[in-house]
Amino acid sequence: MIRRFRALLPAAAILLTGTVALPAAADDSATAGPAVVRPVSGISPLAAGCGLPPADGYTLNSNTEVLPMLARDPNRPQHLVTVYQQDRWNRYGSNGAVTATSDDYGLTWQQSTNLPAFSQCNGGTSANGGDYAVTTDNWVTVTPSGAAVAASLSMSRAGDVTAILVARSGDGGRTWDAPSTLQRDDNPQFFNDRPTVTADPYHPGVVYAVWDRIDSTDAGWVQPIYLAKSTDDGRTWTTSKVYDVPNNSGVIGTQLVPLPDGTLLIGMHHETDTEGATQVIRSTDGGATWSAPTLNVPAPLAVGPRIPDPDNSGDPVRNASLPLLAAQPGTQVVNATWQSQEADGTFHVAYSRSADGGQTWSTPIRLDKTPTGSAAVPAVAASKTGTVAVTYYDFRNNTTDPATLPTDMWAVTCSSNCAKASAWREQHIEGPFDARKVPLTSVGRLLGDYTGLVSVGNAFTAVYGVSTGDAANPVDVHSAIFTG
Repeated sequence: MIRRFRALLPAAAILLTGTVALPAAADDSATAGPAVVRPVSGISPLAAGCGLPPADGYTLNSNTEVLPMLARDPNRPQHLVTVYQQDRWNRYGSNGAVTATSDDYGLTWQQSTNLPAFSQCNGGTSANGGDYAVTTDNWVTVTPSGAAVAASLSMSRAGDVTAILVARSGDGGRTWDAPSTLQRDDNPQFFNDRPTVTADPYHPGVVYAVWDRIDSTDAGWVQPIYLAKSTDDGRTWTTSKVYDVPNNSGVIGTQLVPLPDGTLLIGMHHETDTEGATQVIRSTDGGATWSAPTLNVPAPLAVGPRIPDPDNSGDPVRNASLPLLAAQPGTQVVNATWQSQEADGTFHVAYSRSADGGQTWSTPIRLDKTPTGSAAVPAVAASKTGTVAVTYYDFRNNTTDPATLPTDMWAVTCSSNCAKASAWREQHIEGPFDARKVPLTSVGRLLGDYTGLVSVGNAFTAVYGVSTGDAANPVDVHSAIFTG
């Protein structure tokens, strides 16, 4: 079954691979040269000794930051908000989640004054609704009013209590209100998983959250989609199950994307006990009913074969990347990317494009330019002008030393004819760094199940995790700005 358990402080220097020139005005016209990389996290800001102590089977990776997500203000593209996991356990998430903001497209970052109370280490208590041992699968969006809304899967250490929480920041991520609980289950028969949250840019005040909820019984299991909707800019919410599945099947990695005509799309990964697929479904009535999948292509199991280790060292990279969608603002053009698998077992970046609001899709193509081996953890963003960017990691610079796994971050971009693989050009973002230093989980090294990527006018900003080579601070989150 699919069931899955699953870090930004200002730093001293900019690591330059080029130059950058970003306007201060919010005119959606950011420009940049080659990638500019900014370290934006460091030593953990969580209180020393917070959270549960290590125990049998539980190892804490202190001062590690993983799984960053990124959002931009739709009316002020220079204002960005990121959230990531802080101090990752080898199992079941992290001690806390950290949020930070940037007012210069990602060149500099400021940690939020307080953190969303998604866990005890984040200040969660029974009184404010955040009394959970760990938080994971964090996501963030910014509404047209400039408010930020972040989401969390918060749970007990063992995962027998799970909850989907959202927290609102009326000042764009600088300070956070107490969280709201969208769904909580104390019965281990149920497991809530992998929320995402999306502000509707065309209907101010409307915000959506979607996630899956596993129901396991002696008769089998199902993993349907739940949706929560806010019509008051993330202050209050209503929750309902909106998409059911046959017995012994389910979805994960749900992400909702609104379109200008009111159509809603959900991209997702669907599985049975033996097969996986990337799918997109549509709603034209505000989420009350949903179509059969309009995109439905084979994909590897969500926590199935691990990404092949180039060194055959027995220390593989976790395979848990899930589909992502990016719509070109103001249009019916939607871009989808996901992780595919070749016959030789290697993983790659698949892409398809819809020009009619998700009704039909182009033939999937492979985007990554990786010469040998696998590419992993794709993310996608689209600009107002139609330029599309996709980022990913790969291991093309690996050496013969099996004790290390040199890993790089890359981007491919396209401005026209994007349904053709030849239209995409690749650029190097950062690396190599040693992926054998990122957190070890029960299903491999955690490069990330996702990374963050947004359009900032004529450029893109990415946030992603890298290992540092410093045993006291093994993994940081970096941001990079690059052109299309």
